[in-house]
Amino acid sequence: MAKLGNAAAAIKPKGGGSVKVKVIGGLIVAVIALIILFNIFNFANTDANRIGLHYGGGVIEDKKFKSIVPPGSTNKLIGPGDTLYTYPIDQRSYIIGGDGADTDAADEVTVVSKDNVRLGVRVQVYFTLNRNQDVIKSFHERIGLKTEAYEESGWNDMLQSYFRPQIDRALSAVATNYNWAELYNNEAKKSAFQSAAAKEFTRLLPAAVGGDYFCGPGYNGSNDCGELSFTIQKPMPLDKGIIDGLEAKQRAELAKATQEQKNQQVNVELQSVKQQVAMLGANGYLLKTAIESGKIQFMVIPQNGNVSIPVPTTTPSTPNDQPTQPAR
Repeated sequence: MAKLGNAAAAIKPKGGGSVKVKVIGGLIVAVIALIILFNIFNFANTDANRIGLHYGGGVIEDKKFKSIVPPGSTNKLIGPGDTLYTYPIDQRSYIIGGDGADTDAADEVTVVSKDNVRLGVRVQVYFTLNRNQDVIKSFHERIGLKTEAYEESGWNDMLQSYFRPQIDRALSAVATNYNWAELYNNEAKKSAFQSAAAKEFTRLLPAAVGGDYFCGPGYNGSNDCGELSFTIQKPMPLDKGIIDGLEAKQRAELAKATQEQKNQQVNVELQSVKQQVAMLGANGYLLKTAIESGKIQFMVIPQNGNVSIPVPTTTPSTPNDQPTQPAR
């Protein structure tokens, strides 16, 4: 009996260990199954301001475009190994120089005016990405993959690589049609310069990137693409001494204009004097002038009238003066 009890005791632990092994094995199988399921059932999500491009990437299919994932999508089922690339659809900007610039705050585009003065120009471009399916697919495959523009840092690199050179070219080509002072202090000329530069940039950019990938800031995906918003700040000479010289010249011109105005006023007064002398005579004009200045006073005395005229009296020069004694 003792031997049988010992055998039973020896067998019991083995049975308990077997149960533990089965539980652990079951958990491992469950985890593996979940991993497999998560790889099979791949989900895509997009923010409200981003559009997704769904590309295949499984072991049995090519890495080709499959579909557009609309903005604001949640848990959209895509194939195992597939990839989702997202791009911004809200208004974007590329700003050169100043506060909030995409470049250094002190950065600016350098151009040369018609009269060979080097000017610095700060530029702001506002736009949206064209979300037409064929267009945005082309943008992704030609530009986005190369610059990784679906990432924020890659997007900035894309702007620097494609926008900046065309802005430099557009401004440089147009600036040679204007003298520097026209761009500096003539608002009409500056406006014409900005319009011409915007037109040139709009022509250069699609040729550089290979398509009409960018629309105006008012584009919403269902209306016309529109033109990009292109604005510039006042072009400034890089040599500040030129501005000082212009201001000195303007001060001299203002002083000259002021003196000419004074001379004109004197001439008018002189003509008036000549006319009065011709009419009153020299003595009459002098008498008139003396009366008007208050140096001569006069009264109108009625005929046969009595008029009392007060005679001013003199006062003693000092209070200690004594009255004069009558002569004996």
